[in-house]
Amino acid sequence: MLKLELIHKWACPYSARVRDFIEERGLQDRIAYLEVNETEGAKDRLAQLTGKTQVPCLVVDGEPILESRDIIQWLEQNTGGAQGAARA
Repeated sequence: MLKLELIHKWACPYSARVRDFIEERGLQDRIAYLEVNETEGAKDRLAQLTGKTQVPCLVVDGEPILESRDIIQWLEQNTGGAQGAARA
């Protein structure tokens, strides 16, 4: 199984879009959440992976995906969701 991490900020609307999608699909148990202001080392990890401080960032087995739409598209194509639910 792929190791998935979401580096995000609670107050970021783009991060919220990705978190909402993850919850709608029932994927929250498969993804580790790293909040840049709360999780020690998350901001440094983000900068190391991407050279940026942009969130959200989905890390798939060590490879970063930026942009909320790209993250959601990757999740749709590669996870199927716990229920295989279609997006409303």
